[in-house]
Amino acid sequence: MLRALHIENYALINSLDLSFDKGFTAITGETGAGKSILVGALALILGARADSSVLYNTSKKCIVEGVFDIQNLHLEDFFKINDLDFNNHTLLRREITENGSRAFVNDTPVTLNILRELAEKLVDIHSQHHHLLLTKPEFRLQTIDDFALLREPVLVYQQIFNQYKKFEKELQESKEKATQDFLEKDFLTFQSNELHEAKLFAGEQEELEQQIAFLKNAENIKTQLYKSLQIISEQESNTIQLLNEAKNACHTIAQFDEKINNFDTRLNSILVELKDIAFELSAKEESVEVKPEELEYLESRLDTLFRLQQKHYVKNVEDLLQKLQQIDEKLLQFVDLEEKIEKLQKEFEIFAEKTASLAKHLSEKRKESASLFEKEIEKKLALLGMPDASFKVEVGSQSSFTSTGTDAVQFLFSANKGMPLVQVEKTASGGELSRIMLAIKSIITAASFMPTVIFDEIDTGVSGAMASKVAEVMHDVSLQRQLLTITHLPQIAAQANTHYLVYKDIENEKAVTKLKKIEENERIMEIAKMMTGNKTGEAAFKAAEELLKKN
Repeated sequence: MLRALHIENYALINSLDLSFDKGFTAITGETGAGKSILVGALALILGARADSSVLYNTSKKCIVEGVFDIQNLHLEDFFKINDLDFNNHTLLRREITENGSRAFVNDTPVTLNILRELAEKLVDIHSQHHHLLLTKPEFRLQTIDDFALLREPVLVYQQIFNQYKKFEKELQESKEKATQDFLEKDFLTFQSNELHEAKLFAGEQEELEQQIAFLKNAENIKTQLYKSLQIISEQESNTIQLLNEAKNACHTIAQFDEKINNFDTRLNSILVELKDIAFELSAKEESVEVKPEELEYLESRLDTLFRLQQKHYVKNVEDLLQKLQQIDEKLLQFVDLEEKIEKLQKEFEIFAEKTASLAKHLSEKRKESASLFEKEIEKKLALLGMPDASFKVEVGSQSSFTSTGTDAVQFLFSANKGMPLVQVEKTASGGELSRIMLAIKSIITAASFMPTVIFDEIDTGVSGAMASKVAEVMHDVSLQRQLLTITHLPQIAAQANTHYLVYKDIENEKAVTKLKKIEENERIMEIAKMMTGNKTGEAAFKAAEELLKKN
């Protein structure tokens, strides 16, 4: 529950400190005094967006602080998950400057989302225009969920649903990619097969070019080898014979001179080498043949290599081999994508089954609670001056999963006996909608664990005997929850345990909103003013006293 509120430099408030007790607190004051400014300030620490227009003095920052008693609300896990210090008396603070705003929980900076998430567990604000929420399908569904205490089951469902949607999206995207990649895969497979069938190896092109050049010149090579062989060993005056004669001549005189002896040795070595060359020349010359078929095959093979290089925009076989590796790696990605699709399909089916099961459970619980909710609403409406009103909750099914299941909720209403039930937003008047909303809020408040409820002038348009009925409903709410009500009705103000008066004053020639707690005679005076305006007399005082005594 809200224990204390500090507001500084907000709208018409210069500085204000308030304390709150459990039970019913009424806030009253003349129109324009600034009653709803309090709700606006409180909304800041509940995560509402704000800008520098709220600054009372633009040279200073706006500060709003609220102290909440959160013991027994089981929020320890929330604080732990968000790395916040837990304290039974937790401080929520918001600071606003011309340059932006900051939020804090127990002096630790937090995002607005975290602040809102915590605030949603602490305070429910209902204003005079909130009956318009009855036209919102999500509000109607949330109402039934709150009444049926399904908040946690819905969160569990949403976690599974989010996984379901994640796998659905990934599966769809993968299938679309697979469809787009189908033609590319076929083309790459063809290229891969063609290159693999070519049986390429590094250095092949140079080897082919060398072999082709040799075969093209085979006849000339054979001729030149034969000529060399003739010169070296086979013609009448051949090189070996002549060298042998020179060697023998040196040998005969080698004993007379060391240098001549060296000539003999060297010529002998040359003869040995030349004979070996002659042998190899003979063998090579005999092996050289003109082979037009082999030449044709090698030229065809080289043409194949050139064609593949031109096709893939590369310069050599090594580049082709690198291209083949790249193509095969790309094809593996297609295999990986197929495996990924198969895996995603299985995961999707698992979460689709879980989502369907949880959605069915939620739907069953909602339908079970709907009839009880209808009866509770009709009781409250009777108390609020509509004894013949009928109210029905219609829980319909949708074909696809949503973040809240497969249900769509309609509220049907009839104000008079014997009249057909029609969608509430199509048949109820503004006053009826307000009372229906008040009935819903009072029932949900009783069913939920929300510690603090704020009603901001939801009694607008209510008067006479109906005001007393509305006051009774609010009093019932305050027996279970801390209730803060901004009201213009004396009947409601008289029900409160604590009464604050909002008024305007002038400080430094500038209007400011102030607030004070009133008791006893001051409270009688305020109730009397609310009943008769500024023309208060003995009768008004007595009526105010009687109204307060009743409560």
